Amino acid sequence: MITDVGFPMDDDVEPPRLLSRRQMLAGGAALAVAPVAAQAGVPVGWNTANFPFLRANAFDELGNGIIQVDGKRASSILYRSISIDLAHTPRLNWRWRVDSGPPATDLSVRGNDDRALAVIIGFPFDPAKASAIERSQHRAMRFLLGRDAPGRSLHYVWGSGLPRGSVVRPPKTAAHRFIILRPASEPLGIWHTESVDVAADYRRIFGEPPPQAVQLAISSDGDDTRSTVHAAIGGFAWS
Repeated sequence: MITDVGFPMDDDVEPPRLLSRRQMLAGGAALAVAPVAAQAGVPVGWNTANFPFLRANAFDELGNGIIQVDGKRASSILYRSISIDLAHTPRLNWRWRVDSGPPATDLSVRGNDDRALAVIIGFPFDPAKASAIERSQHRAMRFLLGRDAPGRSLHYVWGSGLPRGSVVRPPKTAAHRFIILRPASEPLGIWHTESVDVAADYRRIFGEPPPQAVQLAISSDGDDTRSTVHAAIGGFAWS
C-alpha cells in the first residue's frame, strides 16, 4: 500500500538543493538543476493558514515544483484546493527531504505532537455523517480556513517515534488520522520519494469508499519542542 523508491525519480531530474534562509533572501545560490533563481514568498496557487499566538513557518518556492519549509518554534499550514476522483487516480506521489526537525514525539498527545513535515489530504465535510466532535472541530477549522475547511483528513507524516505504516488517532477527534511514513529517526539530508494509495488508506481507516479529495496541504510543527525545521517537499502527482 505504501511504497518507497529512491531518488532520483521521473526522467532522473534532481530536485533543487535546499538553500539557507540567508542564501534565499540574497539570491546568491544556484540550484542543482537548471539555474533557476529562488523566489522568496508563498508559492503561486497556494495559501497559508497560521495559528493564533504561534509563529508561522516560511514556505518558499525553489523551482521545479519544490517548496522549502523553514520554521523555528513554528507551526502553520500551506494548502491549496484540488479536485481528485480517487476512483480513477487513487495514488499520490511526491518527494521530500528533512535537514533538521523535531525529535520523536507522541502524536496521540496534544502538546507533544510536533513533526517535521506532513502531507495532508482533505475531504469534504458531510454534516449528515459527522459526529458532534467532528462538527465542533469543523467549526474551528472554518475559523482558520474559511470555506476551504475540509471534513476528514489523512496526514502522511515525517515524524514521531513510531515505525512506518503506523496509524495514530489525534486526541479528541474522529475526523483525522496520522499515517507515519518516516519516523523522526530517519537519516537527515536525504531525498525520498513516496507513493501512497490514498483511496485504500481512506477505506481501511474510515471503513467506507473515499469521497473526492478536495484539499492538499503541507504542514510543519515544531513549537512544542522548540525545534528548528529546515526541509523541502514537492513533485506532487496523482496516478
